[in-house]
Order: sequence, then C-alpha cells, then structure tokens
Amino acid sequence: MGRRHRPRLAVALVLCLLALLGACRGQAGATDGPVRFDAADDAEQFAYIKTLPGREVVFGALGVTNHGDRPATLVDARLTGPSDQVVDGGARLDRVLVRDASHGEDYVGAGHWPNETYASDAVPLEDYELAPGATAELLYIVRVDEDGHWFWPRSAVTYTSNGRRYEDVTSTGFLVCPRDVDDCRRPE
Repeated sequence: MGRRHRPRLAVALVLCLLALLGACRGQAGATDGPVRFDAADDAEQFAYIKTLPGREVVFGALGVTNHGDRPATLVDARLTGPSDQVVDGGARLDRVLVRDASHGEDYVGAGHWPNETYASDAVPLEDYELAPGATAELLYIVRVDEDGHWFWPRSAVTYTSNGRRYEDVTSTGFLVCPRDVDDCRRPE
C-alpha cells in the first residue's frame, strides 16, 4: 500500500520544488522596485554614434532614480533586447560606469570614450549606492571590434533594496554604425 502513494508523493514534491523555484526566480528579478529608468518604458528610441573599429564608445543617455525611501545598491547593467533584435557580432559591452546626476548634470548621450567631461567623476557601477531621491547616469562603455551596424534596443539595470533584488528595463537602446555611412539606421 505504501508503494502506491510514492508516485503521488514524488509528483507532489516535484510540483512543490517547481513552485519554490518559480517564487525565487520572481523575487530575483522583480520589476516593481523603487529604482526606475527616467526614460519612458515604451519610448522605443535609441542613441547612436558612427565610429571606426578598435574604438570605445559610450552610451549614457539614461538616468535611473531611486523613488523609494531606502538606499538601493546597483549590481549590474546591460544592453539587451529580444534576441531577434540584438545585433552585436562585432561590438561588446565592456563595462558600465555610473556618475551622480542628482543636480541636473547633462547626460553624455553617445560619444567616443574616454570623454574627459564625463569620465572624471564616473565610477564602476557595481556596489554603487543610490540614495533615496538620487539620480545617477549609467555609462555603457562598448568596445567596437568590427565595422558594422551593432544594435541593442533595450537597457537594463539590476539592483538590491531592502534585502530584495530588482531589475528595471527600458526601451531606450544604443546603435553603433560605421563611420562612412550617410544614414545610421538600426539593422532590420
């Protein structure tokens, strides 16, 4: 009689494990946290730059603001998007820096790196503490290895606040084009 119940017990244990994993995954990437990109989620816009291979470029048109009442710690940021829209075969995100923008500082938009104006007060993103009400500009440093049109339609930031891990994603992206093209268009 005990043997007949073992398959049910195994199924119940598997279902409980899957539910626990789903709950943990939901908490690990929760999107309802206090830090949000300042750009509208549905903007579907991008900054672009024309450059040569072997250069580093920066995309910094995005600020994140802590709308909560507790500090948030930035963990990671990335250029991303649906896999059928990302075109990055000849360029790669090298690092992400952050700079305080709480006092209305100008954002870099897109440019070549290093940029003396924006590099002077930029620090690594990892473990950057964003105080309540504070805004920081994210500086995505991209290394261009080959000529081409390289595109990331979205930007993401991961952070922790009050013991929880969150992520925010915006539809503002970055486009890199060859220097000799007349029109810098996103790849189709």
